[in-house]
Amino acid sequence: MDIGRAFGVLFEDKDWVMKLVLGSVLMLIPIFGQLALLGYGIAIIRNVIADDPNPLPAWENIGDYFVDGLKLALVNLIYAVPLILVGCLFFGVGILPALGGDSDELMVVLMGMTSIVTLCLTCVVILYALFLGLLSPVLHIFYAESGDIGACLRFGEVFRYLSNHIGPIIVSLLVVWAINAFILPIVLVVSLGLLALPTAFWMKTVSCHLYGQISRQAQLTVPGGF
Repeated sequence: MDIGRAFGVLFEDKDWVMKLVLGSVLMLIPIFGQLALLGYGIAIIRNVIADDPNPLPAWENIGDYFVDGLKLALVNLIYAVPLILVGCLFFGVGILPALGGDSDELMVVLMGMTSIVTLCLTCVVILYALFLGLLSPVLHIFYAESGDIGACLRFGEVFRYLSNHIGPIIVSLLVVWAINAFILPIVLVVSLGLLALPTAFWMKTVSCHLYGQISRQAQLTVPGGF
């Protein structure tokens, strides 16, 4: 995995200033901008897979980027359904002590049960959230390669891909984490927050270039991709 290439891919583009400015401005548009940026990342992945020497696409097909982003967001929502259900359970557990009525003993028992169940549910949420984090690159890759929501919902293939390429996936996520933990705070402090959107756009180019590298390497290793 060429991390240095991913870090510099934005600035190697001859039109990088225009692409950066347009991407940053687009993010100011609620919902549409975020979904279009998500789709733009998919286009980057596809270009890296195709070994395009200039993997950053022009902002000429914003409508297509929005549609791709919307579809990928729907996929993410589907995978997040268990978290939503657990959130509903949190609400249900929270009202348990009220069922104790005037009985102090029953109230104590129900409060104890609430604490235990809440702790267990919290552990489930944390573990599943980590799992979703690991799945994110895979879902990006599957959608970029197929353009099909259904491909992202072939759970066996998705989980197998995650297992087979867990090393590069973790590396890519650690790179993104390092940017968020170290580079982003410094940039925000030095620029007084003025470079928040450009930095977010740059981070998107880095992460999606890394995802594209994972996919391309997987296809070179196993002909036929999936």
